[in-house]
Amino acid sequence: MFLLRSAMESKRSKTIKKIEVKKDEAIKTLTHKHAQKYEAIKNYYSEITNTNLDLIRQLKDDLALAKTDDNKEKKALRG
Repeated sequence: MFLLRSAMESKRSKTIKKIEVKKDEAIKTLTHKHAQKYEAIKNYYSEITNTNLDLIRQLKDDLALAKTDDNKEKKALRG
C-alpha cells in the first residue's frame, strides 16, 4: 500500500506541475496579448486626441482671423 500510495502521489505531483506550467504559460501569453492590445488602443485614442487638439487650434486661429477681418470691415464702413 505504501509503495502504491507514494507512486500515486508522485504521479499526482507531476500532473499538477504540468498543469501549473501550462497555466503559467497561458497567463504569460494572455498578459502579453492584452498589453499589446492596450498599447494599440492607447495609441489610437492619443492620435484622435492630438488630431482634435490640432483642429481646435486651427479653428481658434481662423476665428481670430475672421474677427480681425470683421473689425477691419466695420472700421472701413464707419470711416
